[in-house]
Amino acid sequence: MFYKILRNRSLLKVIVICGCAFAWSQPNANYHYQVSTDADLKKLYVNLCFEGAAPKELVAESLDASVALVGAWYESGEEIKLSGVIPIDQVLANACLNYQVDISRGIQRHDMTGPKVYRSAGATGVSNGLWFWRPEVFGKNRRVLVEFDLPDKYDVATSWSSTPNKHTFEVPKTPYDWPSWIVLGQFFKKEVTVGATQIDVSILHGSPEPDMDALLNWIESEAAGVDKGIGPIPFSNVQVLMFPNARARQPVPVAYVTRGGGPTLHMMINQRRSMDEFFDDWTATHELSHLFLPFINPEDAWFYEGFASYYQYVVRARMGAIDQMDAWSKLIYGFRRGSREAEARELTLLEATEKMYEGEPFMQVYWAGAALMLIADVHMRQDKAWSLDRVVREFNACCMERTRAWSAQEVLLKFDEIYGSPLFIPLMRRYVNSNDFPDLTDAFRSLGLKVTGSVVTLIDGTEQRSLRNQIMSVAE
Repeated sequence: MFYKILRNRSLLKVIVICGCAFAWSQPNANYHYQVSTDADLKKLYVNLCFEGAAPKELVAESLDASVALVGAWYESGEEIKLSGVIPIDQVLANACLNYQVDISRGIQRHDMTGPKVYRSAGATGVSNGLWFWRPEVFGKNRRVLVEFDLPDKYDVATSWSSTPNKHTFEVPKTPYDWPSWIVLGQFFKKEVTVGATQIDVSILHGSPEPDMDALLNWIESEAAGVDKGIGPIPFSNVQVLMFPNARARQPVPVAYVTRGGGPTLHMMINQRRSMDEFFDDWTATHELSHLFLPFINPEDAWFYEGFASYYQYVVRARMGAIDQMDAWSKLIYGFRRGSREAEARELTLLEATEKMYEGEPFMQVYWAGAALMLIADVHMRQDKAWSLDRVVREFNACCMERTRAWSAQEVLLKFDEIYGSPLFIPLMRRYVNSNDFPDLTDAFRSLGLKVTGSVVTLIDGTEQRSLRNQIMSVAE
């Protein structure tokens, strides 16, 4: 027989895995995962039950999931022979199986896309791609529930949808291979509301201990900035995970957004830096700006990174975090870095994007994309009633499908439809296959920006000043 130890919130219980079906509190699921762990958070014990026929095999998103997999067993206790997948063609309809996953350390043997485990005092963050074994493709109308049975006073943070039952979540119908994470253990967890969006903030403990309330106030302020500065955040719920103890001079040296199960902002923070440095940092603004676009294919990173790079300074000027002159200077400094890199490397924008994923420089990718956003924004604002903000807001209201990947061309076609004139697609076609950095001459002239070396001068013509103010101010 195979014995599995589960810790309930009130008692330690030993369950004998037999040939019987389990009686779950949520029986109306096609896939029902019950996940438990011990107090040291070194292993996950997973019991998976199927309603109806089981798939032939289970797979996981990370290439290192098979390394972290300790073993898998049928209900009878017989061990399943593993082969990079969990073959379960012998599992009967309406039956269950069990598997264990080692989350005691980060593993990077085959999967070089970054660590999949983060451990801190009292809590562990783990990529779902490391432990969430599933069919290759879930059925269209499937229902997947994940129930966590945790030690006393332990909590869970996840982008999956809450249910009325505590620590039980439904896996949304985002693509199965989109990354997502959970955090288990004891950690700071609070909700704040920004506009119509609930922000679920989880901050792990560190040494020294992070100032939890100050960090909560900071991320709430950053979210409010983009919500007011661009438009309503187009998600009802956003998860923020902060992992402390980053070794860097910056307060937030690493940050990124994942979309699996719902949007999650991951932030590696250096809690030793002052809160003034956090409020002066642009990273959160950049990452939150990504939420105004759907998930876009990585080969089009020039678009979504350029979009966020443009707004990281525009929004901060609109928030009052930096003044207008500082914002223009920082944008132009970015354009200079991107232009120099493009000139030196002689790569097209698409080629530079591809090379970025091989560890090569990325300034051309980020800042050529940002330059295209500025060119389009200036052009539309000269039509008086239009702006990049308005196009983005209308796109989110009418068209943003959140459960599939988009290409840049698909999004920009929609932008042109909304604007009512070809603008974004001609810009894309002109520059993505070109070695040339976008020509900002006309945009700078319209804005009254004179750039001499590293010195930026604002020309104080009435129309030019008005256009600059439109971009760097929140519309009334």
